[in-house]
Amino acid sequence: MTVRICVCGDEGTGKSSLITSLVKGVFVTNKIQPVLPQITIPPTIGTPENVTTTTVVDTSALPQERANLAREIRKSNVILLVYSDHYSYERVALFWLPHFRSLGVNVPVVLCANKADLATDTTDAQVIDEEMLPVMAEFKEIDSCIRSSARQHRNVNEAFFLCQKAVTHPIAPLFDSKESVLKPAAVAALQRIFYLCDKDRDGFLSDKEIEDFQLKCFGKPLSEEDLVHIKETISKAYPDAVTPAGITSRGFLHLNKLYAEKGRHETVWIILRSFQYTDNLSLQETYLHPKFEVPPFSSAELSPEGYRFLVDLFLLSDKDNDGGLNDSELASLFAPTPGLPSSWTDDSFPSSTVRDEAGHVTLQGWLAQWSMTTFTSPKTTLEYLAYLGFESSDRSNPSTTAALKVTKPRKRRRRPGRVGRNVVLCHVLGAAGAGKSSLLDAFLSRGFSNTYHPTIQPRTAVNTVELPGGKQCYLILDELGELEPALLENQSKLLDQCDVIAYTYDSSDPDSFAYITKIRAKYPHLEELPSIFLALKADLDRTTQRAECQPHEYTARLGLPAPPLHVSATWSSIQEVFVHIAEAAMDPSTTFPRTEEDLESKWMSWGIALGAVPITPEGAPGLRGNLEAWAQPLCPSPHPLSHNSSLALLRRLSATHRSSQTAPTIMFVLPPPPPRYSIPVAYAAGAANGMAVPIIETNNVIKHPEGGCPLQVGEGTYELVDDLHLATPPPHPSEAPIVNPNPLATVPTPPTSGVKMSLVITSNNKSPPNLYSSSASAFDLRSIKESEKEGRRSESESWSYVSAPAFGEGNPALMIAPVKDGLKRRKPKNNIVKSSSSFVSRVITHESCTKRLADRNPDGLFAFANINRAYQWLDLSSPNKEEPIAKILFTKAHMLCHDVNELSKSPSHVDIVMGSSAGDIIWYEPMSAKYARINKNGAVNNSAVTHIKWIPGSENLFLAAHANGQLVVYDKEKDDALFTPEVEDGGASSSKALQILKSVNSKNQKTNPVAVWRLSHQRINSFAFSPDKQHLAVVLEDGTLRVLDYLKEEVTDIFASYYGGMICVCWSPDGKYIVSGGQDDLVTIWSLAERKIVARCQGHNSWVSAVAFDPWRCDERNYRFGSVGDDCRLLLWDFNVGMLHRPKALQANARHRNSITTGAHQLSRHRTDSFSNRKRSDSNRTEKPLDDEVDNLRHPVESRTLTALLPPIMSKEVGSDPISWLGFQEDFIFTSSLEGREGHIRTWTRPREGVTNESRADLSSTMSATGSGATAEHS
Repeated sequence: MTVRICVCGDEGTGKSSLITSLVKGVFVTNKIQPVLPQITIPPTIGTPENVTTTTVVDTSALPQERANLAREIRKSNVILLVYSDHYSYERVALFWLPHFRSLGVNVPVVLCANKADLATDTTDAQVIDEEMLPVMAEFKEIDSCIRSSARQHRNVNEAFFLCQKAVTHPIAPLFDSKESVLKPAAVAALQRIFYLCDKDRDGFLSDKEIEDFQLKCFGKPLSEEDLVHIKETISKAYPDAVTPAGITSRGFLHLNKLYAEKGRHETVWIILRSFQYTDNLSLQETYLHPKFEVPPFSSAELSPEGYRFLVDLFLLSDKDNDGGLNDSELASLFAPTPGLPSSWTDDSFPSSTVRDEAGHVTLQGWLAQWSMTTFTSPKTTLEYLAYLGFESSDRSNPSTTAALKVTKPRKRRRRPGRVGRNVVLCHVLGAAGAGKSSLLDAFLSRGFSNTYHPTIQPRTAVNTVELPGGKQCYLILDELGELEPALLENQSKLLDQCDVIAYTYDSSDPDSFAYITKIRAKYPHLEELPSIFLALKADLDRTTQRAECQPHEYTARLGLPAPPLHVSATWSSIQEVFVHIAEAAMDPSTTFPRTEEDLESKWMSWGIALGAVPITPEGAPGLRGNLEAWAQPLCPSPHPLSHNSSLALLRRLSATHRSSQTAPTIMFVLPPPPPRYSIPVAYAAGAANGMAVPIIETNNVIKHPEGGCPLQVGEGTYELVDDLHLATPPPHPSEAPIVNPNPLATVPTPPTSGVKMSLVITSNNKSPPNLYSSSASAFDLRSIKESEKEGRRSESESWSYVSAPAFGEGNPALMIAPVKDGLKRRKPKNNIVKSSSSFVSRVITHESCTKRLADRNPDGLFAFANINRAYQWLDLSSPNKEEPIAKILFTKAHMLCHDVNELSKSPSHVDIVMGSSAGDIIWYEPMSAKYARINKNGAVNNSAVTHIKWIPGSENLFLAAHANGQLVVYDKEKDDALFTPEVEDGGASSSKALQILKSVNSKNQKTNPVAVWRLSHQRINSFAFSPDKQHLAVVLEDGTLRVLDYLKEEVTDIFASYYGGMICVCWSPDGKYIVSGGQDDLVTIWSLAERKIVARCQGHNSWVSAVAFDPWRCDERNYRFGSVGDDCRLLLWDFNVGMLHRPKALQANARHRNSITTGAHQLSRHRTDSFSNRKRSDSNRTEKPLDDEVDNLRHPVESRTLTALLPPIMSKEVGSDPISWLGFQEDFIFTSSLEGREGHIRTWTRPREGVTNESRADLSSTMSATGSGATAEHS
């Protein structure tokens, strides 16, 4: 976590001196500025264990700075209030503390009496008694007090340590200082901890249990002397709290109260956090509800370790050893929990499970109840296992999920075979008065009652059933009551959860069976479940049912193996019924009704077989008769077999044969299925009538131009070797032509995004040179290496660099999970080849895909390309590179962007995310052909995805830019929740540099989105992550480049283009420069250390669409990058530090976020700024006034006459259409474009001699000469 300390106090109390003394380690005698800039301190040896960074903010007490003071106080975690004399001490109580309260802040305050070196006539004890204690008694927000001296460097570090401690180990949630007692929430948490540590449940912590407690919390054993001292301390206050058996709960609470009273409350916090408590004394959400997914058609069950824990818990809680848990024992067992689970009270526990004669829950009933809870609500089981102290013995899975397991899915229950489940669910259906409640009572061995009580609320019963062979399973019987119609209408939930349905009727009531036929006709999906028919009340006289078919005829024509079972709840043989129900659930294929669809599918299989079997004329009528008899309709039969069925077809073929005496035999051949489209069918007409859009297949073509389009550069000639033509599908009929907003465009209707590519080498043997060094910051001028011959030096004394904060500082949900084993990485759930989604039109996989992947070179190069509605997976190392391994065609949405996760890639796994024009995002794993849709139908954001990237270092998180100006962080493994923004308070400004939007539907961070940041109301065109994995460069249609510290969720800088919107952006490999391109036809180089433009590159004649650095041609001082644009040109640029115009002293407009002091001369920021008056290329765009926050972050636009102008080292026109992408590899340069109806991927080889040391020397000299020319032109 990050601690933000706001240092407040009157002028002249020594606030700035305290901060300077903390940073420098000694007192600074030179004059320092009145208010220091914000500084960030990395953790040291004395820093609390969970503090990653500490930010110290200096403030001013002047009236004109009151607004800034209030803003910093509200942003802080703790306030260090400094006074130094009697006047400033009086203002502590009269002004400062009431002012904090008036601002509505509730943060701890550390009171510091500074300049102790001047007050030699008073001692520390006098200051505490006479000054500090009276104020602490009046204002409870004061956490601690300290006396310090910045001149003598006395208690300086201690003062800031107290501030850190006030945040990491606050006293307020634990202890009520006025009443001198622990607060109720702390008492409840400590009592639960005592309960969990009392392993034998005898009410005492024995010496062994105390030792285990000590090792768990503090990681080291407790000495005998310390244990004796603890007991003596407790016994002084409560003699009866210490006994030979151990320490009581009262003594344990008193010990923690003493820790809080004596200022050692960090000890109490260590204990609480060892047992997963948060700062608000609630258990951690991830501990209570760990991630546990149950796939469709699967179920959750207790694992052997889970059953063992619950058995031990039962035995420990059964104090009287009578084999049952009475009410008091249950209350004691659930003492560390919120009480009985709500689902138990809904089921009228304990009447839902097995009890003994006294009504106490038996061990069998205890385990059955938990088995049912795990089956119906595994999250409830996990929550209560956490409350009850379950500890996994599996070190690889220490969470409570080790107590559960997931069964195999049972999708095809008609297939013969047993299911691998130990818990099954049966819904009991039947008319009112059929005997359902008596059946459930008999299941729990309850006595029969002659009194009729209609069931209104749902009722559940669970018990064990012993199957033939001795295996036991848990059977759940569910009587639905008034919820029956709602559940039967919910087809998906019914088919997913229910294992078997028991249809019951009163055999003595003539109208009872008609209810069954009625609901089966009303809900035809009940045919998809195994069925058992029970004739209850068999001890009464049997009567004829008023129905079209009698029950035994109905079940016979359904094809069930047995007629209805006649039983009575008063018979002892009733237990055999439950075995029969459980067997039907465990072997479902034996009890499925045979529907008419089954008949037709049976006829299809017969027809296929008969299609190859010649049948004589004499045999055909006999076969026909047998088949007709077998295919008589069921009773009742509302729908006879249609004339288009296979049976009608066989009748017609047989009749035709009887009229023809010439043919010796008949070959029964079923016709092929009807064509997908009528022949002929118009493309547009088919789509308009709701038919699937026909696929017009074309193939990729590769050409090898000879001597065409060479790139002449100083190190040699780049030869064009391949021009791969990618086939593209036609546009969807509903798509309107897209008007190109670029007035200089070469085509009037361009593609939505052209051809964008990703190049992937799945092995880690080849990677670009790593020029980034964590020892130098891109925001530090000292990181720019200068030659002594340049005759200039940068001021660096005023700069200090601190390490980056931990990831997820601003949003805990952004915390990166540990990298998973490659074999355990999750894949998407859906098979894209077999997908029935309307979003995917078709998937074409190479016929020898598996062989190609097995035989390919592991160091080979994959390419993934999105081309309008198509997405292709290519192997550029294959001799048949024009043949895609896979090709996906989407129905209407265009894939605008995609990205490959470099962290999780392997020869057997590649994670890809694709962003579409519809806003939907596809997570695609090509090796397994699996996919998942994220932001489906725009649930989170319904605008187009303009750019998408995996967050560096994360396997799950990725960032998507949307056309409505929002950046959204998604988790590939989380479900989507409808994004409903929280209502902003009235003071929130819609023109902030970055607005953090939160949804009311995903506050628990269990669903997407993980984070939503609004930068603007205009389109975000592109973004790029910095090599330090901390910053983000974003370019927008409003003409700004915004640099974000995405770890803190804040904008640090805003730069403006010379003209028009920005389109593309990238970072230099060392992270020192940002290069952008846009609608001003310029490529701009920005220096992060200087916070300004250092060069503009002129050479394009139209908008710049992509920029990229060539890491194989970069070193510590020399850089090579390329750019492509709508003018169909590819340009290469070289520059080094010496050729860039840089001031001899630090510019005043450079913003020193990490500095202690700034230059003495400060220039006015109120200079002419052309940003707000610049024209845009889009006349419909309107500019909104920026607020103070944006204005403070914005840097003035440098005039073109004051900036170095660089020419390209190579410029070449490539093709006849705009180029949309550029990429560099060790041996090749790639570009992609969309020309006419074809995509183009062009490949140039580098000069054969490669990049040698001599060529680098030549490159350096060439760039130096070019730099001289650039400087001369500038001057």
